[in-house]
Amino acid sequence: MRRLLFLSVFIFLWLHIAVGQQDYRFTFASKANYTGNILSTDDLGNLLIGNKSNLVKLDIDGNYLSKFYPLFSGEITGIDVKDPRRILLFYKKFSYVQFLNQELQNAASLSIYALNSRPEPVSLENLHLGFASLVCLDIYNNAYWVYDENSTDIVLIDENNQIDFRADALDQIMDKDPEPNFMIMEGGRLFINNSSTGVYIFDENGSFVEKLPLVGLKKIQVFEDLLFYTTSNTLVVHNLLTGEESYNALPVLGFRDWALSQHTNPMRISFLTNEGILIYSLDKIINE
Repeated sequence: MRRLLFLSVFIFLWLHIAVGQQDYRFTFASKANYTGNILSTDDLGNLLIGNKSNLVKLDIDGNYLSKFYPLFSGEITGIDVKDPRRILLFYKKFSYVQFLNQELQNAASLSIYALNSRPEPVSLENLHLGFASLVCLDIYNNAYWVYDENSTDIVLIDENNQIDFRADALDQIMDKDPEPNFMIMEGGRLFINNSSTGVYIFDENGSFVEKLPLVGLKKIQVFEDLLFYTTSNTLVVHNLLTGEESYNALPVLGFRDWALSQHTNPMRISFLTNEGILIYSLDKIINE
Protein backbone atom coordinates (compact mmCIF):
# COMPACT_ATOMS: atom_id res chain seq x y z
CA MET A 1 0.00 0.00 0.00
CA ARG A 2 2.85 2.40 0.88
CA ARG A 3 4.55 1.62 -2.43
CA LEU A 4 1.32 2.30 -4.32
CA LEU A 5 0.80 5.60 -2.48
CA PHE A 6 4.40 6.63 -3.12
CA LEU A 7 4.07 5.72 -6.79
CA SER A 8 0.84 7.76 -7.14
CA VAL A 9 2.43 10.80 -5.51
CA PHE A 10 5.54 10.43 -7.67
CA ILE A 11 3.49 10.23 -10.90
CA PHE A 12 1.39 13.25 -9.92
CA LEU A 13 4.46 15.35 -9.11
CA TRP A 14 6.20 14.22 -12.30
CA LEU A 15 3.18 15.23 -14.36
CA HIS A 16 3.17 18.67 -12.77
CA ILE A 17 6.75 19.15 -13.89
CA ALA A 18 6.17 17.63 -17.33
CA VAL A 19 3.22 19.79 -18.33
CA GLY A 20 4.83 22.99 -17.11
CA GLN A 21 2.85 26.08 -16.09
CA GLN A 22 -0.64 25.26 -14.85
CA ASP A 23 -3.73 27.49 -14.87
CA TYR A 24 -5.82 25.45 -12.44
CA ARG A 25 -5.34 23.84 -9.03
CA PHE A 26 -7.15 20.60 -8.13
CA THR A 27 -8.34 20.12 -4.53
CA PHE A 28 -10.04 16.91 -3.45
CA ALA A 29 -13.59 17.58 -2.27
CA SER A 30 -15.40 14.27 -1.81
CA LYS A 31 -16.05 10.76 -3.07
CA ALA A 32 -19.34 9.09 -4.01
CA ASN A 33 -19.65 5.31 -4.07
CA TYR A 34 -21.47 5.09 -7.39
CA THR A 35 -20.26 3.81 -10.70
CA GLY A 36 -21.59 3.43 -14.23
CA ASN A 37 -20.69 4.00 -17.85
CA ILE A 38 -21.34 7.74 -18.37
CA LEU A 39 -21.15 10.91 -16.26
CA SER A 40 -22.54 14.42 -16.62
CA THR A 41 -23.12 17.47 -14.43
CA ASP A 42 -25.55 20.38 -14.50
CA ASP A 43 -24.94 24.09 -13.89
CA LEU A 44 -25.75 23.63 -10.19
CA GLY A 45 -23.01 21.05 -9.78
CA ASN A 46 -25.38 18.08 -9.47
CA LEU A 47 -23.98 14.85 -10.87
CA LEU A 48 -25.85 12.44 -13.15
CA ILE A 49 -24.53 8.90 -13.59
CA GLY A 50 -25.80 6.59 -16.29
CA ASN A 51 -25.47 2.95 -15.28
CA LYS A 52 -26.76 0.79 -18.13
CA SER A 53 -30.38 1.96 -18.56
CA ASN A 54 -30.72 3.67 -15.16
CA LEU A 55 -29.85 7.20 -14.06
CA VAL A 56 -28.75 8.36 -10.60
CA LYS A 57 -28.66 11.99 -9.51
CA LEU A 58 -26.30 13.23 -6.78
CA ASP A 59 -25.80 16.68 -5.32
CA ILE A 60 -22.62 18.72 -5.66
CA ASP A 61 -20.98 16.81 -2.78
CA GLY A 62 -21.97 13.38 -4.05
CA ASN A 63 -25.01 12.81 -1.83
CA TYR A 64 -27.91 10.81 -3.28
CA LEU A 65 -30.90 12.79 -4.57
CA SER A 66 -32.98 10.55 -6.83
CA LYS A 67 -32.99 7.75 -9.39
CA PHE A 68 -34.75 7.03 -12.68
CA TYR A 69 -35.68 3.54 -13.90
CA PRO A 70 -36.99 3.34 -17.48
CA LEU A 71 -39.51 0.72 -18.51
CA PHE A 72 -37.16 -0.63 -21.18
CA SER A 73 -33.64 -1.99 -21.33
CA GLY A 74 -30.73 -0.39 -23.13
CA GLU A 75 -27.62 1.55 -22.17
CA ILE A 76 -27.64 5.31 -21.77
CA THR A 77 -25.15 6.63 -24.33
CA GLY A 78 -25.81 10.35 -23.95
CA ILE A 79 -26.79 12.72 -21.13
CA ASP A 80 -27.37 16.44 -21.70
CA VAL A 81 -28.33 18.50 -18.68
CA LYS A 82 -27.48 21.97 -19.95
CA ASP A 83 -30.76 23.09 -18.41
CA PRO A 84 -31.17 21.39 -14.99
CA ARG A 85 -34.97 21.59 -15.35
CA ARG A 86 -35.03 19.35 -18.44
CA ILE A 87 -32.64 16.46 -18.82
CA LEU A 88 -32.09 14.62 -22.09
CA LEU A 89 -31.13 10.95 -22.14
CA PHE A 90 -30.19 9.13 -25.34
CA TYR A 91 -30.32 5.37 -25.83
CA LYS A 92 -28.53 4.74 -29.13
CA LYS A 93 -29.39 1.05 -29.43
CA PHE A 94 -33.11 1.80 -29.69
CA SER A 95 -32.86 5.36 -31.06
CA TYR A 96 -34.77 6.54 -27.99
CA VAL A 97 -34.70 10.03 -26.49
CA GLN A 98 -36.02 10.37 -22.94
CA PHE A 99 -36.78 13.73 -21.28
CA LEU A 100 -36.83 14.15 -17.50
CA ASN A 101 -37.46 17.10 -15.22
CA GLN A 102 -35.16 18.04 -12.36
CA GLU A 103 -36.79 15.47 -10.05
CA LEU A 104 -36.11 12.80 -12.70
CA GLN A 105 -39.80 12.50 -13.49
CA ASN A 106 -40.60 11.51 -17.03
CA ALA A 107 -41.58 14.39 -19.32
CA ALA A 108 -43.40 14.18 -22.62
CA SER A 109 -41.33 16.83 -24.35
CA LEU A 110 -38.79 19.58 -23.84
CA SER A 111 -41.41 21.63 -21.98
CA ILE A 112 -40.56 21.90 -18.29
CA TYR A 113 -44.28 21.75 -17.52
CA ALA A 114 -45.21 18.64 -19.49
CA LEU A 115 -45.25 15.46 -17.43
CA ASN A 116 -46.22 12.24 -19.11
CA SER A 117 -48.27 9.74 -17.12
CA ARG A 118 -47.28 7.14 -19.72
CA PRO A 119 -43.48 7.07 -19.60
CA GLU A 120 -42.81 6.30 -23.23
CA PRO A 121 -39.58 7.62 -24.80
CA VAL A 122 -39.42 9.55 -28.04
CA SER A 123 -38.63 7.13 -30.88
CA LEU A 124 -36.38 8.74 -33.47
CA GLU A 125 -37.24 5.90 -35.83
CA ASN A 126 -40.66 7.52 -36.21
CA LEU A 127 -38.82 10.52 -37.68
CA HIS A 128 -36.78 8.27 -39.99
CA LEU A 129 -33.75 8.86 -37.78
CA GLY A 130 -33.20 5.28 -36.67
CA PHE A 131 -29.45 5.62 -37.31
CA ALA A 132 -29.04 8.53 -34.90
CA SER A 133 -25.77 8.29 -32.97
CA LEU A 134 -25.55 11.63 -31.12
CA VAL A 135 -28.14 13.91 -29.52
CA CYS A 136 -27.78 17.18 -27.58
CA LEU A 137 -30.01 19.96 -26.27
CA ASP A 138 -30.43 23.36 -27.89
CA ILE A 139 -31.93 25.32 -25.00
CA TYR A 140 -31.73 28.58 -26.97
CA ASN A 141 -34.29 27.32 -29.51
CA ASN A 142 -36.18 25.01 -27.15
CA ALA A 143 -35.14 22.11 -29.35
CA TYR A 144 -32.54 19.38 -29.69
CA TRP A 145 -29.99 18.35 -32.31
CA VAL A 146 -29.60 14.84 -33.73
CA TYR A 147 -26.72 13.49 -35.80
CA ASP A 148 -27.89 10.88 -38.32
CA GLU A 149 -25.18 8.36 -39.22
CA ASN A 150 -27.04 7.23 -42.32
CA SER A 151 -27.22 10.60 -44.08
CA THR A 152 -24.51 12.37 -41.97
CA ASP A 153 -27.09 15.16 -41.56
CA ILE A 154 -27.39 17.34 -38.49
CA VAL A 155 -31.10 17.58 -37.74
CA LEU A 156 -32.92 20.01 -35.45
CA ILE A 157 -35.97 18.59 -33.64
CA ASP A 158 -38.48 21.02 -32.11
CA GLU A 159 -40.20 20.84 -28.71
CA ASN A 160 -43.04 18.83 -30.26
CA ASN A 161 -40.56 16.17 -31.38
CA GLN A 162 -40.91 17.06 -35.06
CA ILE A 163 -38.12 17.82 -37.53
CA ASP A 164 -37.57 21.57 -37.80
CA PHE A 165 -34.85 21.49 -40.46
CA ARG A 166 -31.77 19.64 -41.69
CA ALA A 167 -28.46 21.49 -41.48
CA ASP A 168 -25.12 20.92 -43.20
CA ALA A 169 -24.15 17.27 -43.74
CA LEU A 170 -20.79 16.26 -42.26
CA ASP A 171 -19.69 14.28 -45.30
CA GLN A 172 -19.78 17.52 -47.31
CA ILE A 173 -17.29 19.10 -44.91
CA MET A 174 -14.87 16.26 -44.11
CA ASP A 175 -12.35 14.54 -46.36
CA LYS A 176 -12.86 11.25 -44.48
CA ASP A 177 -16.03 9.38 -43.60
CA PRO A 178 -17.50 11.11 -40.52
CA GLU A 179 -17.36 9.18 -37.25
CA PRO A 180 -18.27 11.82 -34.62
CA ASN A 181 -18.27 10.70 -31.01
CA PHE A 182 -19.47 13.77 -29.09
CA MET A 183 -21.78 16.74 -29.67
CA ILE A 184 -22.64 19.72 -27.46
CA MET A 185 -24.31 23.12 -27.81
CA GLU A 186 -22.86 26.17 -26.07
CA GLY A 187 -23.37 29.90 -26.54
CA GLY A 188 -25.34 29.53 -29.76
CA ARG A 189 -22.65 27.29 -31.25
CA LEU A 190 -22.85 23.57 -31.99
CA PHE A 191 -19.62 21.63 -31.40
CA ILE A 192 -19.15 18.20 -32.99
CA ASN A 193 -16.05 16.19 -32.17
CA ASN A 194 -14.73 13.86 -34.86
CA SER A 195 -11.78 12.15 -33.21
CA SER A 196 -9.72 11.50 -36.35
CA THR A 197 -10.03 14.98 -37.89
CA GLY A 198 -10.91 17.60 -35.26
CA VAL A 199 -13.68 19.61 -33.64
CA TYR A 200 -16.24 21.17 -36.00
CA ILE A 201 -18.13 24.31 -35.00
CA PHE A 202 -21.53 25.26 -36.44
CA ASP A 203 -23.69 28.31 -35.80
CA GLU A 204 -27.19 28.16 -34.27
CA ASN A 205 -28.65 27.44 -37.72
CA GLY A 206 -26.39 24.46 -38.27
CA SER A 207 -24.13 26.21 -40.80
CA PHE A 208 -20.48 25.22 -40.68
CA VAL A 209 -18.18 27.91 -39.25
CA GLU A 210 -14.74 26.45 -38.61
CA LYS A 211 -12.71 23.38 -37.69
CA LEU A 212 -10.31 23.11 -34.75
CA PRO A 213 -7.38 20.79 -35.49
CA LEU A 214 -7.74 18.93 -32.20
CA VAL A 215 -7.57 15.19 -32.85
CA GLY A 216 -7.84 12.08 -30.70
CA LEU A 217 -10.44 13.55 -28.36
CA LYS A 218 -13.22 11.54 -26.75
CA LYS A 219 -15.16 14.30 -25.01
CA ILE A 220 -15.18 18.09 -24.88
CA GLN A 221 -16.83 20.68 -22.67
CA VAL A 222 -17.23 24.34 -23.57
CA PHE A 223 -17.73 27.34 -21.33
CA GLU A 224 -17.97 30.75 -23.03
CA ASP A 225 -14.73 30.93 -25.07
CA LEU A 226 -12.89 28.07 -23.38
CA LEU A 227 -12.94 24.49 -24.62
CA PHE A 228 -11.88 21.79 -22.15
CA TYR A 229 -10.69 18.30 -23.01
CA THR A 230 -8.60 15.59 -21.37
CA THR A 231 -5.79 13.31 -22.36
CA SER A 232 -4.91 10.28 -20.25
CA ASN A 233 -3.17 12.49 -17.69
CA THR A 234 -3.87 16.14 -18.52
CA LEU A 235 -6.75 18.62 -18.53
CA VAL A 236 -6.23 20.88 -21.53
CA VAL A 237 -7.89 24.30 -21.75
CA HIS A 238 -8.13 25.63 -25.32
CA ASN A 239 -8.90 29.33 -25.81
CA LEU A 240 -11.31 29.61 -28.75
CA LEU A 241 -10.35 33.24 -29.38
CA THR A 242 -6.56 33.00 -29.33
CA GLY A 243 -5.93 29.29 -29.93
CA GLU A 244 -3.65 29.19 -26.87
CA GLU A 245 -3.72 26.16 -24.59
CA SER A 246 -2.81 25.47 -20.98
CA TYR A 247 -1.98 22.01 -19.65
CA ASN A 248 -2.95 20.86 -16.17
CA ALA A 249 -1.84 17.55 -14.66
CA LEU A 250 -4.84 15.49 -13.59
CA PRO A 251 -5.05 14.13 -10.04
CA VAL A 252 -6.85 10.98 -11.26
CA LEU A 253 -5.70 8.47 -13.87
CA GLY A 254 -7.53 5.58 -15.51
CA PHE A 255 -11.01 7.16 -15.27
CA ARG A 256 -13.97 6.05 -17.40
CA ASP A 257 -15.52 9.48 -17.86
CA TRP A 258 -15.28 13.02 -16.52
CA ALA A 259 -17.54 16.03 -16.17
CA LEU A 260 -16.90 19.71 -15.48
CA SER A 261 -19.29 22.09 -13.73
CA GLN A 262 -18.25 25.61 -14.71
CA HIS A 263 -20.98 27.61 -12.96
CA THR A 264 -20.20 26.57 -9.40
CA ASN A 265 -17.75 28.62 -7.33
CA PRO A 266 -15.17 27.24 -7.43
CA MET A 267 -15.62 25.04 -10.49
CA ARG A 268 -15.92 21.31 -9.90
CA ILE A 269 -14.51 18.44 -11.95
CA SER A 270 -15.57 14.86 -11.29
CA PHE A 271 -14.09 11.57 -12.45
CA LEU A 272 -16.02 8.34 -12.91
CA THR A 273 -13.79 5.43 -11.90
CA ASN A 274 -14.25 1.74 -11.17
CA GLU A 275 -14.17 2.53 -7.44
CA GLY A 276 -16.63 5.43 -7.51
CA ILE A 277 -16.80 9.12 -8.35
CA LEU A 278 -13.96 11.39 -7.25
CA ILE A 279 -14.93 15.06 -6.97
CA TYR A 280 -12.41 17.91 -7.04
CA SER A 281 -12.70 21.67 -6.87
CA LEU A 282 -10.92 23.49 -9.68
CA ASP A 283 -9.43 26.86 -8.74
CA LYS A 284 -7.96 29.32 -11.20
CA ILE A 285 -4.33 30.07 -10.35
CA ILE A 286 -3.59 33.79 -10.36
CA ASN A 287 -0.08 34.31 -11.67
CA GLU A 288 1.45 37.48 -10.31
